[in-house]
Amino acid sequence: MRKTLFVVLLAALAIAPAAQAGTTQESIFQDDNVLLSAGSGQALTQLQGLGVNTIHTLVFWTRLAPNVDSKTKPSGDLTNPNTYSAAAWAPYDALVRGAAARGIQVLMTPTGFTPRWAECKRPPTGIRNCTPNAKYFQDFVTAVGKRYSGTFTPPGGTTLPRVSRWSIWNEPDQIGWIYPQKKGSLVVGAKYYRDVFYAGQAGLKKSGHSRDKVLLGETAPTARGRSTDPTSFLLALFCVNNKGKRIRTAALGCNKFKKLKVAGYAHHPYNTSAIGPALRKPKGKGDITLAVIGRLKQVLALGAKGRSIPRNLPVYFTEYGIQSNPPNPSYGVPLTKQAMWLNQMDFTAYNNKQVKAVSQYELVDDGNDPSVFQTGLEFQNGSPKPSLDAYRLPIWVTRKGGSSSIWFWVRPAGGSAQTVQIQHDTGGGFQTVATKTTNGRGFAKVSQSGTSGTWRIAWKGRDGNTYLSRSASVNDR
Repeated sequence: MRKTLFVVLLAALAIAPAAQAGTTQESIFQDDNVLLSAGSGQALTQLQGLGVNTIHTLVFWTRLAPNVDSKTKPSGDLTNPNTYSAAAWAPYDALVRGAAARGIQVLMTPTGFTPRWAECKRPPTGIRNCTPNAKYFQDFVTAVGKRYSGTFTPPGGTTLPRVSRWSIWNEPDQIGWIYPQKKGSLVVGAKYYRDVFYAGQAGLKKSGHSRDKVLLGETAPTARGRSTDPTSFLLALFCVNNKGKRIRTAALGCNKFKKLKVAGYAHHPYNTSAIGPALRKPKGKGDITLAVIGRLKQVLALGAKGRSIPRNLPVYFTEYGIQSNPPNPSYGVPLTKQAMWLNQMDFTAYNNKQVKAVSQYELVDDGNDPSVFQTGLEFQNGSPKPSLDAYRLPIWVTRKGGSSSIWFWVRPAGGSAQTVQIQHDTGGGFQTVATKTTNGRGFAKVSQSGTSGTWRIAWKGRDGNTYLSRSASVNDR
């Protein structure tokens, strides 16, 4: 009977209607390889010019903690930032300072990998996140919170800027980030994540961040191997069944459940391996990718029904990308397709009022290794892909009767309306056929007669340069 109800629930999630459009979306960007390196200042300036509002960064426990490979917990006060290596803090300090200087916010995600002294006694080979010790994680988050409280001055330095946006742990529904995921039919990974989430919130509260915005989740979109699909993971996390009724299963920690008081939900709506197209349907019935994002709304509603989370939680896409070929011949899509489908993601998110932010994961490709993501807007040598211009000026064209509906976003608008030229090409070259003023966030939509040919927008930036969107048509898919 339970299996039947779950199948019915998933069918309902798959056909959930799109919500009303939102017009104030935030642009989040993540590339820790670049932004935690010596060249972060130049990259931040580039991202500022592209219209990025927020940098998302993972604060790795093992990158900062002392004696990470020892089975013995290190001595000293692990809630004190000065107990940790100054050299390990330095890249995060530079990122926070550089972002603040450019008016960019930082969303920090304290996460594993877990130090050996803070995980289970006998972890399987290759596992570094075996039942993370919540108390020790709280100490770590307290130290991070103190350092970025806006009042902390490192030895020999100046006071660091404040960070006021947080999420806890990365992709907790994946076996590489929390182990084990399951014991029998029970998704125990959800309990371990709930424990570290409570602990992380407590650490933020102790370090002066009790009023900060904290996001739940950072979930991966699909079940791979022994990982858990996000639908099953969230039902266990919220301690509800598929009707939204609270359960009390002790093995899931549901007998001691405390309401998760959060400001929003963070999700990574990739396809598996970041393969295009953007609206490719996932294989798993509990998977939650961009193509079936209505499933997330419904499972969050079940959590709210069970009074496990606040109602109508806003959703933030905090990691997303599409791999290109080149450089990835195994999973990449042609360069023009990558650009097109990234714009489709922006358009799809825009048409869902619950989604408050979209994200791009990476600026620069990781290299030529197909085992790592190649989702950058630039190749490793720094040369741009077509997706770089597509990111700056997203455009999507749909048919509306005998007309073309042209949606676009001047991402670098910076809180002011922008004047844009609408250009059309039916075979003789692009001609300006209209002008349009966007709203303060750079969004606009226009309707033009005819459905043939291709469309683009032209925008003159503050630097005096004219930027062009990619060419789009009603046949883009």
